[in-house]
Amino acid sequence: MEAAVWVIILPLLTAFFLGISKLYFKKILFPLVTGSAIIYLYLLISVSTNSYPPKVYSVGGWGLLGINLMVDPFAAMFLLIIAILFLPVILFSLKYIKIDKHDYFILTYLMIGGIAGMVLTADLFNLYVFLEVTSLSSCALVAIKKTDKAIEGAFKYLIMSTLGSFFILLATILTYHLAGTLNMAEIALEFKELPFKLKSILMALFVFGYALKIGLIPLHAWLPDAYEDSPIPYNVLSSGLVMKAAVYALIRVLYIIFGIDFLSESGMLAIGVFWGVITFIIAHLLAFQQTNLNRLLAYSSIAQIAYITIGLFVGTDGGLIGGSFHILNHAIMKGTLFLVIGIFYYSLSAINIKDIKGLGYQFPIISFTFVVASLSIVGLPPFNGFITKWLIIEAALEAGFGYAAFFILVGTFLSLTYYLKVIVTLYTKTEKKIVIKDPGLSLRLPTIFLGSLCIVFGIVPSLPLSLINKIPQFLLDHSEYIRILLGG
Repeated sequence: MEAAVWVIILPLLTAFFLGISKLYFKKILFPLVTGSAIIYLYLLISVSTNSYPPKVYSVGGWGLLGINLMVDPFAAMFLLIIAILFLPVILFSLKYIKIDKHDYFILTYLMIGGIAGMVLTADLFNLYVFLEVTSLSSCALVAIKKTDKAIEGAFKYLIMSTLGSFFILLATILTYHLAGTLNMAEIALEFKELPFKLKSILMALFVFGYALKIGLIPLHAWLPDAYEDSPIPYNVLSSGLVMKAAVYALIRVLYIIFGIDFLSESGMLAIGVFWGVITFIIAHLLAFQQTNLNRLLAYSSIAQIAYITIGLFVGTDGGLIGGSFHILNHAIMKGTLFLVIGIFYYSLSAINIKDIKGLGYQFPIISFTFVVASLSIVGLPPFNGFITKWLIIEAALEAGFGYAAFFILVGTFLSLTYYLKVIVTLYTKTEKKIVIKDPGLSLRLPTIFLGSLCIVFGIVPSLPLSLINKIPQFLLDHSEYIRILLGG
């Protein structure tokens, strides 16, 4: 069986065996989780580094249940993000998670399997199925601590996610009714003859459904509540993978099924850029008002998703490269920030900004890592966030969206204000005696590893760009994707 198929199967199998071990062999949790994560890392690297030219895999031939998988540079980039985040988060979680460990890892592996399926599948039905696997397992992880805030956050998440799924499913059913197929390449060919208004309605359904999943303003209210009391390692995967998988799916549907010409003619590109600008301005303003670190990072994630949206909706090679690169960089930057907050919470239950006062002197290396990730996500050189913001600004100017480029600079200043507030508190001396629980290397090393990538990808951006530069070839010219998928 091909490695690409195992990228989906392995996490689902691991979740199954973790369920068995919970009943009969609880002591094998550690070797099963770590062993599976290491093998999975190998699979992800193997598949993502062999994505050019793109490869198509067929699994089954049972009508709607048959799965067509395609690995192109866009999918490979996302598999690379999973490879970077997953093993560090698993290692971090083994010590960090204290209650319901089996349930946590079962749900985490199910979620990763769903995300991998979303990334690799090439038909709408299985995209929806994997989306639901991802959403439901993610929602359960939000509620896993069973506190009042966790239950409330999970309930809001479930309601909004279900609403988004309804619109996506409705769009998928209507697409099948009109095209007679769920294969993305075949739908794209059938849609060439579809009336403009009908295509616009279908596109609106897809966009609204995925926007609910992504959390673009004003469809964002569930997201900070979902982050506030959920396990912090889950927040890393949610911000870095779950939200991005919805962005990935939306871009795949829009660029492959509808095509760049229709997106431009219908005004969808202009709408997407404007929506992104409004979202990040409001999100930054809301982030500044937060006292809870998880909520602050949640609003920051909404703002960063907005930057990604602008890049991907500019509709040019540069925009797709900048937006795609920012998907990768944001996963690294925000993952680092969440893991640092996780260490602070593990060591002394610090979750509000005031709680971390003076910790910069207690945790010098970890605090420096937080500063690096903060300056990176603000977009300052020489870190990786600067590279992608610059690429997005450049693409926006070239495409005639000068106002978006200007407001990205404004957004950079706004984000600097609230991250500086946290950094200043971190390094403000306090007379209060602080009792600290040692986090150990198993929490420190994954955090430092992700933080170091903020510097590495800032100084040597050519490493990921060698893959990302190939993405526009298969999105802007969807005929190439269609030809490969149909075996032409």
